[in-house]
Amino acid sequence: MDEIKVWRVENARSKVAYVLMSDGVAFSFTPEEGFVFTAPDFYVERLILRLKTCYGVFHPVINEI
Repeated sequence: MDEIKVWRVENARSKVAYVLMSDGVAFSFTPEEGFVFTAPDFYVERLILRLKTCYGVFHPVINEI
């Protein structure tokens, strides 16, 4: 089973928030940490692919904390 990790979104925050809400994934925003959510690696890989193909995000930047 994949390990759950913490991720930070660096760009396209509104589109990422929309997809996360659609998928029922909890996320938070603080001025110190920015836009943060938890998910396994495979979800983030699929999320990046969806953002590129379905939502027109040229280069989504989502980094593990």
